[in-house]
Amino acid sequence: MGKSTPEQLALARELHDGIAQDLVALGYSLDLLLASPEISDEVRIGIRNSRFQIDDLISKVRLEIFALRAGPSSITNDSMKRLTDELCPDMQCSIEIQENSVSSDISSELTIITSEILRNITAHARATQVAIKIYLLNNKTCLEISDNGAGGAEVKDGHWGLVGIQERVQKMHGTLALDIQHGTRITILI
Repeated sequence: MGKSTPEQLALARELHDGIAQDLVALGYSLDLLLASPEISDEVRIGIRNSRFQIDDLISKVRLEIFALRAGPSSITNDSMKRLTDELCPDMQCSIEIQENSVSSDISSELTIITSEILRNITAHARATQVAIKIYLLNNKTCLEISDNGAGGAEVKDGHWGLVGIQERVQKMHGTLALDIQHGTRITILI
């Protein structure tokens, strides 16, 4: 593991002091509602499900805070397997990472990008399979993520996932290509 940048540490503080604390407070509010004797069993079940979802979000935010504070780490088949297990548990995932294909200065960015793409696949693609490949191409790192879902990934007003990915790729002076013919294939070259 490397050293976190000042920007990563600032973002970790903002996540902890902002979103994480807001989610915890929301969870406590739901706990108070659950304790109320006036609510019906049907409403209680809905509140309990919402409480579980908030707990999941808190866990995800804490993982992001930890990753930001831990600094860059290398991308391996095992680290990507853990990521797919967390974000795509119901999909068949194949992972091929060429050894020494990712420098430490871009590994954390590629991990964040991969996480966002996997979240989008899970939320929108209706995919059953996803493939992640990282390899060297003309002395550059290539990240390729494809799925067998509905396709149609595109930048849309009010949706910030792909916009954020594009901004991260541009910051690293890379390129991003989308192929939505059969499922979606996102290729990033840095």
